[in-house]
Amino acid sequence: MIPKPKDGLSLQYVKEALQRRFWYIVLPFFVLSMATVLHCIKAPRVYKAQTLILVEPQRMPREYITSTVTIELADRLRTITQQINSRTRLEKIINQHDLYSNIRASRTMAAAVETFRKNIEINVSRSAGRSGSGSFQITYMNVDPVKTRDVTNVIANLFIEDHLKLRQAQATGTTEFLNRELGKMKEVLRQKEEQVREFKEKHMGLLPEQMENNYRILTQLQRQLDSLNITLQQTENRKLLVQTQLSGLETVQEASSRETGRLQLGHAANQTPTSLEELRQQLRSLKSRYSDKHPDVARLKDTIAKFEKEQEPRTFDKDLESPDVTPRASEAQQLMVTQREGLLSQLELIDNEIGTLARRKKEIARQIARYQQRIEEGPKIELLFVDLRRDYSQASENYQSLLERKSQAQLAENLERTQQAEQFSVLDPAKLPEKPFTPNTMKVLALGFMMALACGLGLAYAREYLDPTFWSSKELESVVQLPVLISVPVVSTKRERRWNLFKKAWAVGAVVSMASVLFYALFHLWKMDPGVFPFPVGLIALS
Repeated sequence: MIPKPKDGLSLQYVKEALQRRFWYIVLPFFVLSMATVLHCIKAPRVYKAQTLILVEPQRMPREYITSTVTIELADRLRTITQQINSRTRLEKIINQHDLYSNIRASRTMAAAVETFRKNIEINVSRSAGRSGSGSFQITYMNVDPVKTRDVTNVIANLFIEDHLKLRQAQATGTTEFLNRELGKMKEVLRQKEEQVREFKEKHMGLLPEQMENNYRILTQLQRQLDSLNITLQQTENRKLLVQTQLSGLETVQEASSRETGRLQLGHAANQTPTSLEELRQQLRSLKSRYSDKHPDVARLKDTIAKFEKEQEPRTFDKDLESPDVTPRASEAQQLMVTQREGLLSQLELIDNEIGTLARRKKEIARQIARYQQRIEEGPKIELLFVDLRRDYSQASENYQSLLERKSQAQLAENLERTQQAEQFSVLDPAKLPEKPFTPNTMKVLALGFMMALACGLGLAYAREYLDPTFWSSKELESVVQLPVLISVPVVSTKRERRWNLFKKAWAVGAVVSMASVLFYALFHLWKMDPGVFPFPVGLIALS
């Protein structure tokens, strides 16, 4: 029986209680400790191997060559991990290294693949997801340390190979895509060029860059038209003059014919002076408009001079009917006929010249109308041409942009092929694990021994608490509230003393046996894995 709290628990009482409840402590401690040691012996040893892979950034400066692989490292690692964790890849590794033979024998290949997948861990450093550099760690666990190391290195090599293939595939895909787009854009650009060419051919002379030339030609044509109008006016004036001369000559010729007839009939005539006076009047009219060097003025002067020479003063008397009058009149008429033919010929030339000038004027007027129409239609054509040129310029810019991107993509693809871009390299290869990763024997043993001791002490405490026996006078006084006058100690007989001695010897033997078994189990565990715990079990057992 445990004393009440007011009396307290003395060290002597605790010592006596431990002696009374010794087996309540030792037996649970031994059983649970042996169970813990046996668990550590029977539990499978799982080894863990790790390899550290460094992500080396692009060697060429990014200012010169920009990689076409823009996927973040964490996303790429996730993609590669899914590829490696595929059933096909894992089955190949399982068959090559004879992994999980017991699972394949008792269950299925799918179960072995799932177990293999669970035993692979990928740990990415924080900086690897944000930039092109960083590192990540590959961890694999297995019961065979050699296979654990080999499989870890195989997985690391698969990561390196798949990463290289992934980058090359992305770079090649980018280049092929740009090649296709460049071909399409080249065809679009060719169509735009053809449209521009056809537009220029159809609207030749109406293009914006030709408007300045149209204005210049129109100005020249207007100047030519003005000059032609002046020339045509002058030519018409000449024609009018020649017609006047011809009319005057015909008048003189008619007068001369009448005078000759009158002379032949014997009539006195004063018509010649009158005809000469008309010629002089025409001369004065020409001089008012032309200079003395003008051909018409000079010709009319010659005609007047001849008339004056022929009409010298003579006395008309009865000798008018002399035989020399008729030949002189005939000579004058012949001269006027010659002059008339010359004037007619000149009039014909002037008419031809006027016709030529009129045709030229009509042609120039037609050209002026055409260029004026071009200038009027220019703004509308310019709008259409500007739209067409804008489409062509946009297509050309897109083509040049795709051409530059294609060139950059080809450089990036060559960078990937020559392995000058970002790549993985093994920084710390997997090594042969020296001790198992699980179970953690030290922790299991420590926890098992503490639980065994706690269980024994708890059982002893419970037994002591529930025991109604009074083991001292103080316990009795605390209950009955009366003083104990005398206590009689236990008096054992000789036979009882021998039995008590036998029980003590048996107890010592039992304790020694249990301790030996426990230490042997610990020694066996230590032999299985010497590096499990720094405990000299082997030395104790050998001694």
